Amino acid sequence: MALARRRGAVTMPPPPLLLVLVSCWLCGTAARPAPSSSDPAAGFVRSWCAGTEYPALCDATLSPYASAVGASPARLSWAALTVTLGGARAATRAMKAMAAAGHLAPVGAEAARDCVSMLRDAEDLLEQAADAMARLGKEEQSGGGGGQEAASSSSRDVRFQVDSVQTWASAALTNDDTCVEGFKGEAAGGGGVREAVRGHVVGVAHLTANALGIVSAMAKQIP
Repeated sequence: MALARRRGAVTMPPPPLLLVLVSCWLCGTAARPAPSSSDPAAGFVRSWCAGTEYPALCDATLSPYASAVGASPARLSWAALTVTLGGARAATRAMKAMAAAGHLAPVGAEAARDCVSMLRDAEDLLEQAADAMARLGKEEQSGGGGGQEAASSSSRDVRFQVDSVQTWASAALTNDDTCVEGFKGEAAGGGGVREAVRGHVVGVAHLTANALGIVSAMAKQIP
């Protein structure tokens, strides 16, 4: 289900070496809290990032959210998905500009347009996922009561929502990968076109893989 896209740009803190790959995508992410090296929640973020596919990238992109995340897997998942959504939006803009520039061979231009479509679909999937995790984070903060039956019902609802988020994030990752694969062979053209596409999309795929890893780890903790 397509959702209305919420646009907005923000200046991100200077990325370390491992983030050079994704710095151009992160400029489109939503506003974030300023980093705080003394925030004790940073250890929570680091411990969860250690289990992701790209832990250094995970820690660098999510540590500025540590205070807002606290010790909540739901809010950490929301932060990871929010960063990834910002990256996907920026990659879509970059690929759309590439497709419209008129410098690609016909096959490459068609592949670029297909890539834009796939990235837009990934945006919608990531937005659904981020919204779902934002709701779970708010419900977690508000607490709950009602005894064992209510707790069981709540657990089932959380499980359903987290399973849905896993499905959406996994589909978004597939779209990222398919976009890059579309530039093999003739579609790659000359002048490093495929490398340029990878430069716009691979970083987003890494962010998506990390977000999916965090959500999957959260799913394992649900009773």
